[in-house]
Amino acid sequence: MNLKILTDKLSSLRANSVMVCEWTGVSMQAAAFAKTAKKLQVLATASSDSIDPAVAFSQLLSSLQTQGWKGKDVVVLTPSVMSAMVELPVSPKKPKPVTQMHELVRWEVEPLLMQHQLQWTLGQLMESHGMLSAEQVLEINQAQKLQKQDSNKVDRKANKRFGELALELGYVTREQAQSLFVVQDWLRGEDDDVICGWSAQGEVDDAPGVWNWMATGTHQSIMSKWHELCQDYNLQLTGLMPLTGNSVALIEHADKHLVVLETTEFITTSTHLKRDVIISVQHFVNRSASMLDACLEVFHAENAQHPGVVLAAPPESLPNLRRSLSSALANEPDLVMFDEREGLSPGLFAAGRLFFGLKGANKISIVRPDGPLPPTWDRPETQVSVLLGALLFLVIVSEITMSIQHAAISRDKAEIDARAEVLDTAVARINKQRDEIEQRKAELEQQKDNQRRMEARLKFFGTELPDRAILVQAILGILQNNINDQIVVNRIDEMGRRVGIQPPTTPLNLPNVIETDNFNIDAWALTESAAQEFVQNIKLAVTAWSMEVRDIQVIEKTGPFNLAGYSVSLSLIRVIPKTEIEAAQS
Repeated sequence: MNLKILTDKLSSLRANSVMVCEWTGVSMQAAAFAKTAKKLQVLATASSDSIDPAVAFSQLLSSLQTQGWKGKDVVVLTPSVMSAMVELPVSPKKPKPVTQMHELVRWEVEPLLMQHQLQWTLGQLMESHGMLSAEQVLEINQAQKLQKQDSNKVDRKANKRFGELALELGYVTREQAQSLFVVQDWLRGEDDDVICGWSAQGEVDDAPGVWNWMATGTHQSIMSKWHELCQDYNLQLTGLMPLTGNSVALIEHADKHLVVLETTEFITTSTHLKRDVIISVQHFVNRSASMLDACLEVFHAENAQHPGVVLAAPPESLPNLRRSLSSALANEPDLVMFDEREGLSPGLFAAGRLFFGLKGANKISIVRPDGPLPPTWDRPETQVSVLLGALLFLVIVSEITMSIQHAAISRDKAEIDARAEVLDTAVARINKQRDEIEQRKAELEQQKDNQRRMEARLKFFGTELPDRAILVQAILGILQNNINDQIVVNRIDEMGRRVGIQPPTTPLNLPNVIETDNFNIDAWALTESAAQEFVQNIKLAVTAWSMEVRDIQVIEKTGPFNLAGYSVSLSLIRVIPKTEIEAAQS
């Protein structure tokens, strides 16, 4: 498998972007985040002033999608979620099963969550939204107390709720009251199950075997509202987080005591860090208090000795709040590191870091719709990631092995090529030498042929031709000596042997002799006796020259001038023993 394809498949199992919504109870803003290397990248931002969170969510989603966001995952920060530090005799190294752990956390969180959600009264909401002043809220509350004291009297105003009294007094309109009923419905959960999330912190200093756990909880009905809202737009709700208290995730390392003050127009939270772990959390619902008063309230509630102070607040109120807090504490607080240029709150960046699992995000927790995630090794995506990681490791090992083998083969090939080049050079040199030898042999053979021809010529002119001349002279001499008035020689030739009528005196093709010369003689005699005498004389004369007379023919035939006579023909054949020729050749 190709390495790049496997890496792309492994990456596709993880979400590459997330939409983080922050609902303060007054307004809503959102940002789409992606992870680049180990940092968050803001893809798009949006905000809405709609009081109804469902309407505001729809507006934000439409704006983000218009800006190009195409993700599916959503994280929501809302005041209806509460975080608290709980102490449990559970070690992070040996966690309890998820169900058992959830019961332990829920047992600690449920009372605190009930107290937290009692804060969201209609009067507090009207005051937070600027519909009522603190004096008007106090006036209506006193009117309600009077109703209870005078409950036995029949009165038109008896047992009226806060909203009804505010309407009768003309402080708010029915539309304003109705809109806050919607807000209250999204803030206060029904009397149903509490679902939680948690993250391990450090061991409690004065209680060995007990660990601090950052617990986060909300009601199931609240979770269901947001989950159904996301499903209406084909989105996946990852979970809910508290509105404040998350900025500690932006502090990657703290080697001293720090108090992180995170404030919004609705809630302020202080988080006490010691050696990079959270040891306590305090919440304060602002009500009519300013952000400065709320920060001072939670700071002094920590009762810490000279801790460092880190401030996290909405960008638009951060400069003035920092100056005021510096004057009040006589020490200028530090700021959490986030991108203020985007106009986003630090809580949005913290939620993004938690979603992508960046450094520092283990300090905070999230409440998930289906409950907490099982241990890392029991999660399907972890198992798939491990499997793909193992496959990726095998591919990498295979590729490294193949690379090493390829390098070794390349080295061997280079050595073989070098040796082959040396051999090719040697073969070329040998072939060249062989060609030179063959050429030399051809030259020698040519010289031998020339020498043989020269020797044959010398033999012919030096030996054979003189011998031949002597032989011819001898034959002519023999003929001259044996010709008389009765004999006429017509022709002497060497045209080959003639077939005679009489059988040869010596058998042909003798095994130990070689016939070298052949002379044919045609003659004519006046009488038969003259013819026979001529033949016999020739036989006797050629014996000295190692010649034989063969193919003798004596036939009566008319001769010159039509004279009656006899035609005489014979062949003179020179016969030499083989031994003599072999001796001459050697």
